[in-house]
Amino acid sequence: MANDEYGSPPHPRRKTYMIIALGVLGFLGLFAVLSLIGVPGGSAPSLGPKSYRTNVDCQVNTVGSQGTVTISGTITGDATSYSVTVEVLDAASHQRIGVQTFEVRGTTSFGGNTAAQVPVGPAGIECKIAKVA
Repeated sequence: MANDEYGSPPHPRRKTYMIIALGVLGFLGLFAVLSLIGVPGGSAPSLGPKSYRTNVDCQVNTVGSQGTVTISGTITGDATSYSVTVEVLDAASHQRIGVQTFEVRGTTSFGGNTAAQVPVGPAGIECKIAKVA
């Protein structure tokens, strides 16, 4: 070892042990993070899709080219609260003429009025549930 400028020869086993140790630590860290946030299908509770049944009805009242739509509906299901978005469509063209979102908590019914954004055609209107969250 006299006159050796670069130090002792590398020990390949040290490098192998270091790589294995880092791999084990990484796996343990990943396992810890996944157990904290929960994995779908695992033992941690996860939020799934809500199960529900809806019914919606609407009526339009027009004066000239302006209209007001009265929406009434019900929702039943396994959740305690829902956000229900109702679209109002012109029956002939299926063009959206109004939209309203209702926050339903502690009850099964929702309703209200919304302005019709364009004149309603002679075929009337249709209401549909666009989104439930």
